[in-house]
Amino acid sequence: MQNEEVALATLAKHGKSFRFAGYFLPEKRLNQAARLYAFCRWIDDIADESSDKQLAKAELETIQRAIETGTELCANTADFLSLQRELGFSSTLPIQLIEGVKQDLYTVDFKTQDDLIRYAYRVAGVVGLMMCPILGAKEKGLPYATNLGIGMQLTNITRDVFEDAQMGRRYIPGSWCDVSAQDIVGNSVTTQQKVIDATKRLLALSECYYNSGWQGLRYLPKNSRNAIAIAASVYREIGIKLAARHKYAYWEGRTRVGLPKKILIASSVMVRGGYPVFAEKRAPSIDVLHASITDLQPVSIIND
Repeated sequence: MQNEEVALATLAKHGKSFRFAGYFLPEKRLNQAARLYAFCRWIDDIADESSDKQLAKAELETIQRAIETGTELCANTADFLSLQRELGFSSTLPIQLIEGVKQDLYTVDFKTQDDLIRYAYRVAGVVGLMMCPILGAKEKGLPYATNLGIGMQLTNITRDVFEDAQMGRRYIPGSWCDVSAQDIVGNSVTTQQKVIDATKRLLALSECYYNSGWQGLRYLPKNSRNAIAIAASVYREIGIKLAARHKYAYWEGRTRVGLPKKILIASSVMVRGGYPVFAEKRAPSIDVLHASITDLQPVSIIND
């Protein structure tokens, strides 16, 4: 019970959009989702908050070995391993997550769109896969869960362009935008326009993954479908608001979605039986969207 309370508090503090959507999940599913979120947040914070990157890398590698061997290293790994046993998903998924987060320890300077998508898969696509047994998803829904996770991560990157640049990270592919993280922080007019153009492209790419992700909602039971549709729709709204209200002014701070808008989105999803208004848009094929990550994906998400 204590682990669940701590996890829910972590979700409420750091994942407000997800906590809001969690009100539409059955209690058991919410508690499991919160525990997964708490673990992912812990991993992410090790990379973001450590002043010693070598020490952070060593800590992440120790956690990775603990997951591989089933060693209860600390309270966080013990609870995650317990959750993994409850759900049965493969250790390859959290290991991919850690591999992705390790990329954040040093200067991030992606060259291509493939680099971006591979990173988004590791830090968010695999989280979508780990969520599948929590939500009761059918196996056919797995590729769509991956895409919804990637779409949400691309929104996250769009939201945090300036903040990430201050940490030496430029996730926007260099092939799209020939500026450095230092240039983004410098914030000249020329740089602003280049980054705005790349941001528009990033949001367009995220739409491809969202539009595919919506197609997988039919593989979820209704009580899970409502919550996931709401969570993803609220997160997608960040990009819409950045474009429409903030005119892509990424340097003005984080774009946020207020409670009234979240309630409006939730109402719309509920009225439509768990599907967003835009869920019928066409999307590229799974083969196209997964072309750069086929070597990273596990044969099965379930342990043998």
